[in-house]
Amino acid sequence: MVVYTGNTALDGLINEYSSILFYGPAGVGKTTLLLTIAGDLCSVYSCIYISTEETLHYERIAVNPEKYDKTLFTEAYDLDTLVKTAVAVSALKPKYVFVDSINALFRVEALREEAVSKLAFITALLLKTIEETSGKLFASAQVRVGETGEIEASGIKILEYYFDLIIGLYFEPGGKRYIKIVKPIDKALEEKILFTITSRGVEWIDRG
Repeated sequence: MVVYTGNTALDGLINEYSSILFYGPAGVGKTTLLLTIAGDLCSVYSCIYISTEETLHYERIAVNPEKYDKTLFTEAYDLDTLVKTAVAVSALKPKYVFVDSINALFRVEALREEAVSKLAFITALLLKTIEETSGKLFASAQVRVGETGEIEASGIKILEYYFDLIIGLYFEPGGKRYIKIVKPIDKALEEKILFTITSRGVEWIDRG
C-alpha cells in the first residue's frame, strides 16, 4: 500500500478513493497535512500543488526540497484564475493534484450566480484529469458554521457531490487535534485519530 500520511488506518482509506477532501477550522493543520502527503508522493510522481489563500509556506518545502522534486507549485487568488489553472493542469496531466483550499475563492464570490458553476467546473475538470492518469485529487476546504450549528465546508453540497472521501479535522478541548471520517459514513473509524503539528509536519499520536 502507498504511504500517503504515515497513518495506516487513514492511508488504507485514502488508497480506496481518487478524490479526497480535508476540511476544518483555520490552524488545525490542513495545509500541513497536504504538504505531508505531497512529500510522500511527489519525489517519485508528477504533482501540481495549487495554493489559493497564501498559506503555502515555502520555508517548509525548502527544508526537504527533494521530497517535492517533481512538484509544480502555483498560486491562484480569484476564481477566474483558478479556472484557467485547472485548464492548464488538464493539459499537463500530473499524477497527483493538490488544491489548498478548493473553496477559499468560492467563499469570496459565493453570492455571485456564476460562482457555483465555476467551483463545479474546476472540481470536475481536475477529477477528469487525475482519472486519465489513475491518480488522485487532494484538496482542503475552509469551513463555516452551518444551519445546524456544526461546522461545514463552504459549498459543501458541491464538494459532497464530487469528493468520494471527506475527512474532518477538529480541535479537542485542550488543543489536541483529531480526524473524523465525514463521508462515506460507513467508513467511520471506531476511534478518533489523534495528531499534532510539529516543525517536521503531521505526527500521529499513539493512544497506547
